[in-house]
Amino acid sequence: MNELEFNIDNSQIGFRLQYLELLNWGTFHNDIWRIDPNGNNSLLTGSIGSGKSTLVDALTSLIVPHHKINFNKAAGAEKNERSLMTYIKGEYKNTKKDETDAKGKAVTLRYKDTSDTTFSVVLANFSNVGYATNITLAQVFWIENDKAQKLLIISNKPLTVKEHFRN
Repeated sequence: MNELEFNIDNSQIGFRLQYLELLNWGTFHNDIWRIDPNGNNSLLTGSIGSGKSTLVDALTSLIVPHHKINFNKAAGAEKNERSLMTYIKGEYKNTKKDETDAKGKAVTLRYKDTSDTTFSVVLANFSNVGYATNITLAQVFWIENDKAQKLLIISNKPLTVKEHFRN
């Protein structure tokens, strides 16, 4: 074996998450929210309800087909507790009129009724140091005719919400 084979740094092999950005995804509302693992292994911590599962679901929405996603799985939620629509609308609780009201009415940060317009952006940039390549996956979500709509963007350049999606 060649001596060079033992000196190769494999710590950054493959495509690794550089950053994740969100705009209007779940309770991450109005501002651009960003995490920067910079290709390193990272630990996501926080109190119950702080948004850990929401971040995981955002990343999942970029890399898993939507018909296969079980949102909020990381938190052990019921199968239909969260959906793409609840994330776009920014649902954060249910209000019950009284004890006989089984489910209650969802309270949302965005999209109160069909006259409202809103959109959500989830964007992740990955790089592969070994091949000096970069890829950004982004999705823009909106509600049209009471259904979630989405547009997938794939770029070999780093994109950001502020520069490429804000307006």
